Amino acid sequence: MAGAKAAAVATVAAAVPTLASVRMLPWARAHLNPTGQALIISTVAGMAYFIVADKTILSMARRHSFDDAPEHLKNTSFH
Repeated sequence: MAGAKAAAVATVAAAVPTLASVRMLPWARAHLNPTGQALIISTVAGMAYFIVADKTILSMARRHSFDDAPEHLKNTSFH
């Protein structure tokens, strides 16, 4: 859920300057067609999603680390 929220925020944060630059900057107007604009915006959203997902997974792993496990789970011997 946190990744989806971050992706939504990143989409807006990337879309505003991308769309504004296409309207105001001659270079961007000449070189960024709608497909390029969509690619920039979706890449930022995807990166935000995976960064937040990775941080969430790492925080959960720290919270449930092997050191905090009960003793019967720490015994990994097969004897």
